Amino acid sequence: MKALAFLVFLFVVGGGVPQSMAAGLEVQPLIAGYPMRCHDFRGTVVRTLQTTELGDVGRASIVARVPIIQLDSERLAKLPPKLQIFFFMHECAHHVLGHIIKPTLQSERDADCWSANYGRWAGLFSRKDVEGFAPFFATSNGSKFGHLPGAERQAYILNCFDKPDSEPVAYSFSR
Repeated sequence: MKALAFLVFLFVVGGGVPQSMAAGLEVQPLIAGYPMRCHDFRGTVVRTLQTTELGDVGRASIVARVPIIQLDSERLAKLPPKLQIFFFMHECAHHVLGHIIKPTLQSERDADCWSANYGRWAGLFSRKDVEGFAPFFATSNGSKFGHLPGAERQAYILNCFDKPDSEPVAYSFSR
């Protein structure tokens, strides 16, 4: 949170991000050892900021028209590789689906579904991988922002994996 507040301060007061800080906004971050890339619904590259003390695994936002995914590197490091990728894709989905512009309570479920759907479509996840997320969601109570409680969220994600609505937007996420 401190890192994002500092970026907002730099954009508002300083007119932008200094060259030294620009390196911190990655275009192709390494997630679980894989180089990842995300584009929003306009085709704009989403930058990634790895930080700590975020209060969550990740967060999607826009700062001065720059789409950003913040990731808590300490929390992410405690998760298995496939779940790290899932969470990156979940935050990417918020940009792909335009949730940053117009969020709803359904947005979190849509981002979960898009992530599972894309992971299946791109060959990143097997059903067994997605089943393996369950212990990590088990203790979650959900959130006021629309995250489902643990077992419900796991079942929802598996359903999305098993019965995708459509082929996901291919350009929005690449590795």
